[in-house]
Amino acid sequence: MPASKSTSMIWNGQGPVHIGTYDPVKGRPEMGYLTDIYSVGCGNRTLTATPSRETTSITESCSGQRLTLKEIETSKSLQVQLSMVQFDSRTLAQAFYGAAVEVASGTVTGEQLAELMAGDYFFLKYPRVSSVVIKDSTSGTPIIYTEGTHYAVDDADHGRCRLLAHPTSPAQVEPLKADYSYGGFVNIAAFSKSNVEKGIIFSGINGDGQKVRVVIPRVSLAMNGDFGWISDEASELALSGQALYVPALQGDALFGPFMRIDTMPDLPA
Repeated sequence: MPASKSTSMIWNGQGPVHIGTYDPVKGRPEMGYLTDIYSVGCGNRTLTATPSRETTSITESCSGQRLTLKEIETSKSLQVQLSMVQFDSRTLAQAFYGAAVEVASGTVTGEQLAELMAGDYFFLKYPRVSSVVIKDSTSGTPIIYTEGTHYAVDDADHGRCRLLAHPTSPAQVEPLKADYSYGGFVNIAAFSKSNVEKGIIFSGINGDGQKVRVVIPRVSLAMNGDFGWISDEASELALSGQALYVPALQGDALFGPFMRIDTMPDLPA
């Protein structure tokens, strides 16, 4: 049975949201030139698209009241916002202008430490550390610090350690150095990348089982508001931005230059 445009819907939507990278070279027009598409998770709070237009008015000069004679449209825009409480490192990296890079496990030899006094904390360069060895810079045979006596690994996952005491004799030679192993992790070098244009695909369904598909091929997403690193509740990550014109889709029968909406009000069959 074909879908009918006269079938009504009450929209109380949910559904998965996917984000892709807008790439007019590697992407295909059939899917809005999006590549590297991934799901942002199922903890999405809101997805809004706010169209707006700007106009200017011409007033008439015959009545003596300067009534509006004509309204001329000067521009159209679309503001997009996505807020979520579940996300992965790629989406977090987008919010903080970085890239999510998977760092493999490895070992470090001779990582130099700042000068420390008893009771000082220090953090190693890499997280998820193990087999930590602290030594001084005595030439030939350095002094090896004893874990539990001279230092403690306070939190291995965060690479947080604490100096308990220096050996009494002989005196240590600065700087202290650390040898250790570390496990794999995902690194985000924040504010290291320019904002990468993304696209959003929403596969929506309402309480009656009716469905829509929304594609916004090109949008400059950036963090909207703050992100609570310390919070009693699940912290919300909100991204927003302007939809950007896609000239190659201007004449497409299914896409508009900003957005595509496919409704399936006849579902469920």
